Amino acid sequence: MKDKVVVVAGGAGGIGAAVCRGFAARGARVAACDLDVEGARALAESIEAAGGAALAVHTDVSDESSVVSSVRRVVEECGRIDYLVYCAGNNIKAPTLELSLEQWQSALDTHLTGAFLACREAGRQMVKQGEGGRIALVSSVAAMSPIPERGAYGPAKAGLVNLAGMLALEWARHGINVNAVCPGVALTPMTKMVYERDPELRAQRLKRMPLGREVLPEEIADLVVFLCGERASYISGAAIPIDGGFLNSGFLPEQWG
Repeated sequence: MKDKVVVVAGGAGGIGAAVCRGFAARGARVAACDLDVEGARALAESIEAAGGAALAVHTDVSDESSVVSSVRRVVEECGRIDYLVYCAGNNIKAPTLELSLEQWQSALDTHLTGAFLACREAGRQMVKQGEGGRIALVSSVAAMSPIPERGAYGPAKAGLVNLAGMLALEWARHGINVNAVCPGVALTPMTKMVYERDPELRAQRLKRMPLGREVLPEEIADLVVFLCGERASYISGAAIPIDGGFLNSGFLPEQWG
C-alpha cells in the first residue's frame, strides 16, 4: 500500500484510529477525517512520529459541504484517493416510544447519510483517476440483530449493508470494490467507559459471546485493511461479521459461556 491514500471518516475514534494506524503501518498516507479535529491531529502526529504519513481534516459527516471540502482537500494535498473507510457514527440510547425525530435524524445523518456523501465524493475521484479503488463501510451486527432501545442505530447500520451492496453493483465496472464490515461489541474507549458505569452489562454480553471476549479495534482494522488489499480483489458487495460467533449464539447454553 506504499504511496496509496486512504480517507478514514471517523478517524479519531476507537475503531477509526486503529484503522488509520493499520494503513499507515503498510505505507499508505492517511487522512483522518473527524469532527474531533484535535483528536485527529493528535493521531496524525503520532503516525508521523512513527515514520508514517498522515493529515488531520476537520469533517462533519452530516454536512454535505464539509464532506465535499474535506475530500477536495485530501486530493489537493495527497493527489489522489485509493481507499475510503467509513467509521463515523454515534450511539443514541432511547426507547423507540421516546425517540425524538431529532435523535432519529442525527443517527441516520451520522451513520448512513454521511456514508453516502463520503462514498459519492470519494467514488467520483476514484472514477476520475480510472484505477479502481476500495471502500469499506463499518456497519455492525446490529444490522442483522436489532438492539433494544437503539431505535435508529440498527436501521442505520442495516442501511450501510445495503448501501455497500448497491455501490458494489454500480461501481464494479469502474474497478471499485465496496464491502461492509459488521463488528460485534468492540472494546473501544467508549465501551470501556460504559462498562465502568454498568459492570453487569459486560457480564450479560459476554454470556452471548462464544469466544468469551469483545473484538479489539485492531482486529477490525486488520479485516478492513485486508479488504482494501490486492488479496481481496474478488470480494465485493459482502457484509462480513467480525463478532466471535455472536450472531450464531441464539442457542448457546449459558453454562458454556
